[in-house]
Amino acid sequence: MSKYVKEMMMDQFRTDLDGATSVLILDFKGLDAVSEHKFRMDLRKKKIKVRTLRNTLARRVFDEMGMGGLATYLAGPSVAIWGGAGPAELAKEISAQVKKLKKPEIKGGAVDGTVITPAQVEEITKLPSREALLGRIVNLAMSPAQRIVSLANAPASGLLGQLKTLSEGAPESEDEVETEAEAAPTAEGDAETSAPAEAS
Repeated sequence: MSKYVKEMMMDQFRTDLDGATSVLILDFKGLDAVSEHKFRMDLRKKKIKVRTLRNTLARRVFDEMGMGGLATYLAGPSVAIWGGAGPAELAKEISAQVKKLKKPEIKGGAVDGTVITPAQVEEITKLPSREALLGRIVNLAMSPAQRIVSLANAPASGLLGQLKTLSEGAPESEDEVETEAEAAPTAEGDAETSAPAEAS
């Protein structure tokens, strides 16, 4: 194979990857043509891409992308799989397919550029999906807003009472409350003392 053809193949692989840094490497040995075709079609429906590799060329491309550690898994028949909704979804889908078909073998992979072993791929399948994580984040972010909505939906009398208290000015401390309580009887005593004086 000429150098020109090799460069073309590498360029095509780079283009197909489109900067993807989460990739799984599989061995399709033992998988018949019909099962492999169905496997590929199932993945395509989920926007997961499959590419049979020439190991030497793939090593160079992965090395350029900072995933040179994948070279460990590029021995013998190798297939690269990437795409889908996210690394966890990709790992779950491939793991499920492999268990169902009992033929392909997960050799290893990379998640966000970090090379992982087959055992770590299996661990990733236990992580929540991207949608589940986003749901948790939204719930956390909505908590303060929900408290505001609850306050807004409170009975009108309760809100009016709070607003009235604020507008009239609530005592700022317990000492102020006690001072006001002590001042009340004094005011009443002054009123009683002044009453006879006016009568005279």
